[in-house]
Amino acid sequence: MKMLFFMRNRNNNQCLGIVIRRIIIVAAVCLGTAILTIQPAAAKSSKPNFVFFFIDDMGYHDWGRHGNKFIETPSIDRLANESVVFSNGYVNAANCAPSRCAVLSGQYTPRTHFYNVWSIHRGDRSKDRLSLKDVINGQVFADEKVSFAEALKKVGYSTAMYGKWHISGHGRYGSGVDGGVSPQMQGFDDVIDHSARDLDSLFKKNGDPKQMFTYTKRAIEFAEKSTQDNKPFMIYLAHHAVHTGNDVGSRTETRKYFTDKKSMGKYEEKVNTSYAAHLADTDTSIGLLLDKLEELKIKDNTVIMFLSDNGGIPTRLHQKPLRSWKGSYYEGGIRVPFFISWPKQFKPTETDVPAMAIDLYPTMLELAGVKDIENHLDGYPIDGKSLLPVLTGKNMPERAIFWHFPAYLRGDKKYTETRTPDYRQQPVSVIRKGDWKLHLFLEEWSLDGGREKIDTNNCVELYKLKQDVGEKNNLALSNKTKRDEMLEELLAWHKSINAPIPTEPNPEYDPTAKPTAKKSKKK
Repeated sequence: MKMLFFMRNRNNNQCLGIVIRRIIIVAAVCLGTAILTIQPAAAKSSKPNFVFFFIDDMGYHDWGRHGNKFIETPSIDRLANESVVFSNGYVNAANCAPSRCAVLSGQYTPRTHFYNVWSIHRGDRSKDRLSLKDVINGQVFADEKVSFAEALKKVGYSTAMYGKWHISGHGRYGSGVDGGVSPQMQGFDDVIDHSARDLDSLFKKNGDPKQMFTYTKRAIEFAEKSTQDNKPFMIYLAHHAVHTGNDVGSRTETRKYFTDKKSMGKYEEKVNTSYAAHLADTDTSIGLLLDKLEELKIKDNTVIMFLSDNGGIPTRLHQKPLRSWKGSYYEGGIRVPFFISWPKQFKPTETDVPAMAIDLYPTMLELAGVKDIENHLDGYPIDGKSLLPVLTGKNMPERAIFWHFPAYLRGDKKYTETRTPDYRQQPVSVIRKGDWKLHLFLEEWSLDGGREKIDTNNCVELYKLKQDVGEKNNLALSNKTKRDEMLEELLAWHKSINAPIPTEPNPEYDPTAKPTAKKSKKK
């Protein structure tokens, strides 16, 4: 097996003040050959290319430009410095599979019926007050959905997906199970789709942490080939990194670097050397692809998008001032690193305009020259809105954005700042409009008197995020006018999208049951 060696320097100004050289070893796993440098064709496609980095479980503050003084992410920082950074950027679900289904489909969760990983009842049913018998427990990206890859292929794009598919049902994290669809069935031409369960054995074979360099190598080859063929391309690079399992998430020399760094400095934030190494290696792999786009002289014609699939987890990072973590619909579970780069067209800046992951679908189509998206998709409904006005420095009309989670996600003692320690999240529906955000908790709404007893049943929380991004000061009783206005808009959205609202009590509910919060094996 041939090995590719990449030498990258990283400057540790915060701690060591010296340049540390890293050796990045990339296993040429798939083809067993070195990457060839291919000169771009003389003529270039008039349509932009797209590269979409979708990172797994990366927290809101887990990168250098965002103030993290321990983790070093020069490639991510470089990309952000060339981007429109959405400081109010959100995913559409607070954990991975539903989030991926939403971004690929361009649809809110009531259309995908995908709310939770594995089951809509994650935990002890004796603690769940509501029956969810009328809620569809969707666990697959349904065949009738139209992915953004399919939509882009209709206008001439070559498409690729590398990494974590995770939306094909219970059988495995990858694709190819009954009831689900593979990436190839959803419009992706070139695919590497590993199960999370395969990563340990693959790491032992080739030393590639979470196969991040394997995916990057293949993405580079795909970009080279598409450029040579003068075809616009779309690469969906859905890394397994930086999900838990850090033993296969970084290389030994990277972990040693951060272990030494921790021992030589004092840091106010929580420090996890394994996670820092995991993200640092991911950052290096991202830099390799960015460098190749420049080498091919196509970076100026490539739109690069960067998001995490949900909020971070508490064992690895410091998330303040956001409240809570992955799995929660407080800000810590859904607000993520979110930026879009096309320096020749989009002036790098930071914006506080709220954006959602489902907005990427229509944004890509508009940039690809699709004038009538509804007609292009043959009536297939997408809920996202193009971000092109914001990206080009224009005003975007204020809109409400929504989340819907008619499900249960069991608690974990490490997942603090939740409504109750028994759950990371109970059934909830959420609206944000402008600076205001309202949570409607469906147990209290359906079982404790609903609107009639809204002043006493604790079914609503209202926050003004500009002054209270940590969601600590519930204004539901002190600003009833805004509360009722937001609630009406949320209820109208429920009707418009046919959002399931569980209303019946759970016959298995036992109010005397002891708390069951404990470490969850499945994330």
